[in-house]
Amino acid sequence: MAVTIAKATAKLGVVGGTVYFTAKEGLWGNSKETNDAYKRLKSKTLDEWLPASVDMKPSTSKKLVSKPLTQKKEETPAVKSQQPSQYNACVNTVFKTLADLPETVPVKVNSVVTYFKNLG
Repeated sequence: MAVTIAKATAKLGVVGGTVYFTAKEGLWGNSKETNDAYKRLKSKTLDEWLPASVDMKPSTSKKLVSKPLTQKKEETPAVKSQQPSQYNACVNTVFKTLADLPETVPVKVNSVVTYFKNLG
């Protein structure tokens, strides 16, 4: 029982932290704010994301990455024009899924219960 509670608490912590981080970065705003957040996140290097205590030296003598991690990718203009519509489609899908949860969860729970009853 305690392990189950600990697992659930850890999962909620990860989800809560993710939602907090994405909200803080501006991912849940309008499409312009999301595009700005995307540019900010894309411009950061791996060294800026990781704390100083993380050692990034490979444990083997082989190179793990062929290009330096600080190299930035070039812009792709074809994707930029599609971002607002893709963002809106993603938001619509998320909220439709959330709206359908009251009908979906009981059906899925019943199918799981039926599956385990048929095992025994």
